[in-house]
Amino acid sequence: MSKSKLNFMKKQFLSLFVLGTLALSSCGDKAEDINVADIDSECGCVESMNIVMNEMIEAIDGKKISDMSDEEKKAFKEKTKPLRDKAEEIEEHCDKKFPKTDYEEIKDCDAVEEFKKTMEKMKELR
Repeated sequence: MSKSKLNFMKKQFLSLFVLGTLALSSCGDKAEDINVADIDSECGCVESMNIVMNEMIEAIDGKKISDMSDEEKKAFKEKTKPLRDKAEEIEEHCDKKFPKTDYEEIKDCDAVEEFKKTMEKMKELR
């Protein structure tokens, strides 16, 4: 992934989370199963990030962040810290390993379209 695209993804993810919104291979079905060091393709990067973002969506449990009380937001932030940490780890790894890759231009990777759908779901949970 290109550095600018990864930075964009990271900024989008972090800013959406901080502002009370959600922006969200060599991996398993859960974020905790992802061994980031084993991600060896651009598609693997997208697949891994999609798993993490889908778990963020699950953690929000159908509520919009903007509708959460301060207490609920705090609990959500604590609950999702491992997911946010994993997302950051994936982004750093992929930025180093694939610095010039634009995830939207990856060919033969179904995860790209799935990731776009996941990001749209997250935007709806503002």
